[in-house]
Amino acid sequence: MYRSGGQILIEALDAHGVDTLFGIPGIHTLPIYDALYEHHSIHHVMTRHEQGAGYMADGYARVTGRVGVVLTTTGPAAINALTPVGEANAESSPVLLIASGPDDDMTPDSGYLHEMRDQFNTLVSVTGQGKRARTGQEIVAGVAEAMSFVGRRRPRPYVLEVPIGVLKQEYEVEPPTPQMYPPIVPSEADIQKAVELLNVAERPLLFVGGGAQDASREVARLAELLQAKVGVSANGLGVLSADDPRFVGTNDTPGWWISRADVIVAIGTRFDARTRSWIGSPEAELIHIDLDPEVIGRSLPAEVALVGDAAATVEILLSQLNGDRTSSWPEREQRAPEQEDDERTAAILTTLRQVMARDAILFNDMTLVCYRARRFFDVYTPRSFHSPLTYGSLGFSVPAAIGAKIAERQRQVVALCGDGGFMFTAQEVLTAKQERLGLPIVLFNDNCYSAIRRAQDREYEGRHVAVALDNPDFQLLAKSFGIPSVRVVSAKELGSEVQRAFARDLPTLIEVELERFEI
Repeated sequence: MYRSGGQILIEALDAHGVDTLFGIPGIHTLPIYDALYEHHSIHHVMTRHEQGAGYMADGYARVTGRVGVVLTTTGPAAINALTPVGEANAESSPVLLIASGPDDDMTPDSGYLHEMRDQFNTLVSVTGQGKRARTGQEIVAGVAEAMSFVGRRRPRPYVLEVPIGVLKQEYEVEPPTPQMYPPIVPSEADIQKAVELLNVAERPLLFVGGGAQDASREVARLAELLQAKVGVSANGLGVLSADDPRFVGTNDTPGWWISRADVIVAIGTRFDARTRSWIGSPEAELIHIDLDPEVIGRSLPAEVALVGDAAATVEILLSQLNGDRTSSWPEREQRAPEQEDDERTAAILTTLRQVMARDAILFNDMTLVCYRARRFFDVYTPRSFHSPLTYGSLGFSVPAAIGAKIAERQRQVVALCGDGGFMFTAQEVLTAKQERLGLPIVLFNDNCYSAIRRAQDREYEGRHVAVALDNPDFQLLAKSFGIPSVRVVSAKELGSEVQRAFARDLPTLIEVELERFEI
């Protein structure tokens, strides 16, 4: 049976289990939207900007581990989505960007709608991978390739560009059959090298990153078997519960345990620049487990390289390691509570933790309270703490939280943002309203780009330029959006209002006036 390229695309996504699309329709993507008209198994979330759609797809991907799909039309729409795609790329989040593209006979600078010089290569310059599909069969192949990255390679964004004419043209293509792939595991020889090191380790340390989020149970069992301490990167928060006695902190906390370890097992971490500067040059022997062979040994030399899926690789280690061992970690150096130098920030984070469920999901933006949350907000469950760490784009938290809430409607989700970052994507509050999402948005308002102001204080003797913000009245803005809002000036008020927000089926804007805030 002949179907249009748009129909083939939707059928391919459905066959691979895609249940949600984020995007805005355009003239060039109408064949796709027409296919959605009678295809009710995929929910389309209409956003207010393609940047918001990209962040929502990222948030969806981060909390589920499944591919988040953003759909844009040609030219400016596709480029609008590039910032969130760059964010997803930096944090190894599986996002599929589907964009319509120019037909092959549309030469640049000829005046067609949404033209640009080289759309596909511009998009791929950010993702590093993608496909321009010129037939119905290539659409099927492109979707299959994008989906195969999850579990098979380091999950990162993928671009599928489909020319306008291909979306309209009809093809006779067999319905796609998704392939099931076994997890990648290291060679037996490499496993044995790791086992030999670990069987004689006296003070083993596990250091886990975002690549271990789906290996939480295996990591906990390995830590118990080895009597190991467990540290995490910011992306690894939640792999081991913060109240587990083996947990010793993040790469933002004092690292006495790094210097005392004799064997380090790194799981699902690339040792980014911040971690590398913090960890230094440990004397311990390093066993590095990662799905991406390019990150092993890149920052720190590894005694043993284990290329493979984190959960499957740790499971193999568990089956071959000796048990019945005693830890030689000194008891007196158990993790001690840390003090926050900013009492307001400590009160805010403590209050939020008290009123949120253990499995609640927190999305952070680029703002001072969120920076400290990496150290002072305890995380208990996998895939429940998210930040724009490396790419560092403002405006991430609200739309990403929306994508997460759509994926996990029964769980509590909270977005934290500053007044500057909120205005980057404030319009997406209307998307949350349209989707009837009970989402507390906690906005910290001090009428300033405070992180930049502090940097100017520190590095330029207080010569402040372009940091003061003339903000709207956020309460009136929320009223114009038709959503509940409140302004709070104390920790008690904050806790009460977050709890009330959870009970609603609309987003709630909770404005925290930092300059008046009382503990």
